[in-house]
Amino acid sequence: MNTIKPPSSRSIFLIPTGPQWMAVLPMALPVRLSLLTSLLGVLMSGCTKMYHSRRSIQELDQTFAVNKAQTLFYTDHAGRTQHKQLAQTISAALYLQNDTLFVEPLKASLRPNDNNPATLDVSDSAFVFFVNPKPKKIPVDGKSPWFRYHFTSFDMDLVTIPFKYRLAQQGQPPELNTNANAALYVGLRFDQGYQRNVFYHYQQRSDIRSFSLGVGGLIGIGSATVGPFSTMDQVADEYEGACLSYGLATIFGYRAVSLGLAFGYDTLFDRNRARWIYQHKPWLGLTLGLNLN
Repeated sequence: MNTIKPPSSRSIFLIPTGPQWMAVLPMALPVRLSLLTSLLGVLMSGCTKMYHSRRSIQELDQTFAVNKAQTLFYTDHAGRTQHKQLAQTISAALYLQNDTLFVEPLKASLRPNDNNPATLDVSDSAFVFFVNPKPKKIPVDGKSPWFRYHFTSFDMDLVTIPFKYRLAQQGQPPELNTNANAALYVGLRFDQGYQRNVFYHYQQRSDIRSFSLGVGGLIGIGSATVGPFSTMDQVADEYEGACLSYGLATIFGYRAVSLGLAFGYDTLFDRNRARWIYQHKPWLGLTLGLNLN
């Protein structure tokens, strides 16, 4: 009886040719396919188990204050979807994956255990909640309720003031300037965010919107028109002089773009600053900015 000897370590690197290759191929191919299928099955199983874990969801890199009187959902140990009601505003990390928003409450912000299964308290801190569970049958056209959250932060914007309205000075009428300028705005910003699921043609997508309101100060460099009008005829030739602009502003932001109103003053740098009628005089302006942080 012929026995089949196990291949040595060197035989792994031998590539059969001719009739030997044709004989090995039918035996090796099913084994390799079987191993590959098993490996893919293990990977898919692991991915499925990790779907709701904290490692598989993308953090939005921000802790938010979640508005009260909203409903959060979770999956219990039996795999059933349950819900809790927010009786107060809480702090939570928000995550988004596959158009589902996840909420991980911070334990310190939860109320003490109230023994009420319908409300969220410190006993529920181990759960990762989610918002607007996916319906069993996706509608043709529909929208889920808005989920609301907010936060307050330090804000820094690069702004320009395309329009400056200078008030009347020394008998001269008001003046509207459109000189080039740039300024740095620094202040406090309040952001209000909204998230909902939108259904269209049996498809689902996440709709996220945010608006902000801020108050702060600005300082920058610009140009000002210096000539007979703005110096009471003390300077014969008109030119563009460099000036320092500073003041206060309130801004309204959408995503990374901001629009606002400013109240400030200009200081001319050159030797005609004593003759310039707008030196340290107030102006009103419209700001347009880009959020840097």
